[in-house]
Amino acid sequence: MTTEPWEAWAKRWGPSMVSRPPVRTIDVHTHLAVPESADITRPHFQPESDPRTFFSSPETKSLNQKYHHEVHGKFTDPEVRIADMDALGIDVQLVAMAPFQYFYWADESLSPRVARLQNDRIAEVVASHPGRFVGLGTLPMAHPEAAVLEARRVAGQLGFPGIEIGADVNGLDLDDARFAVLWAELEELGLVVVLHPAGFTEGRRMTDYYLVNVIGMPLSSTLAVTRMILGGVFERHPDLKMLVVHGGGYLPFYPARTDHAFRHRPEMRRHIDRLPSDYLSRLYFDITVFDAGMVEQLVRSYGADHVLLGTDYPFDMGLPDPLALVAEARLTEAERDLVVGGSATRLFRIEN
Repeated sequence: MTTEPWEAWAKRWGPSMVSRPPVRTIDVHTHLAVPESADITRPHFQPESDPRTFFSSPETKSLNQKYHHEVHGKFTDPEVRIADMDALGIDVQLVAMAPFQYFYWADESLSPRVARLQNDRIAEVVASHPGRFVGLGTLPMAHPEAAVLEARRVAGQLGFPGIEIGADVNGLDLDDARFAVLWAELEELGLVVVLHPAGFTEGRRMTDYYLVNVIGMPLSSTLAVTRMILGGVFERHPDLKMLVVHGGGYLPFYPARTDHAFRHRPEMRRHIDRLPSDYLSRLYFDITVFDAGMVEQLVRSYGADHVLLGTDYPFDMGLPDPLALVAEARLTEAERDLVVGGSATRLFRIEN
């Protein structure tokens, strides 16, 4: 049983049901598509390279194709995006790649070229409306040395304040030693890392009911962050800043089980000597959780300065009225001001 026709939902972004706040509003979780990058990678694509699609049912694949056709302009056209931003009451969007265009599976010669093309397109969108868009770069993550070089270009030449990465790299977890050089470089450059999954590589039991997205996405982030904590990534790189979308996955709402295991299981203590939950206080989370009570829990647990407005625009799994969700949450005026824009301004160093 549905409450709204799917076709109507596919077109729905705004208008907001609440008044615009008196402070600048910043959406830190949005996606751009670059059709040219899809064109040059298509000849090399293998279905198993994209777990989000590989583990989707035929119905889900059909609906996703239809949705992307319906909202193509939202993924590619800055003017369309701005119209939706105005309806939603959003002043600034951080623009990052759509996860289905990470193309981490591309080889060592193609992958850096694709990332460069995508980052240049993001820079064009930012330059078209510099007061409305801020860029987040993408990296050829399967090739860490090339990723380091592109991260330097993103920070230096393009002037982006952060990058977006997946929750795994072709099934390889982010605590793997080969990424050590990249974490060190990102920390040195001061780039904020936005963690956004591109599906779950072990999604065989998630094919039906769109569980590949509903459960798979937050589960992928939960696994990635937990491994980074237990693998000592944040211990070795204390100045590394990371924003985990979708409210951080499941871990921020259920850290006690991991802490309990840490106290009793020696294999949990190979790389860190304090509770895993201690590292969560260093992370940042967006509000794409669809529930005001969960927004309140994030703020109470980690502070309003670590909770940021995000929508997942323009996906149909996005938050259609983020300002209304913040207004519904029992927060102080100062906390609301931080969540809707103040925290993002500080974290991403966005000028007034």
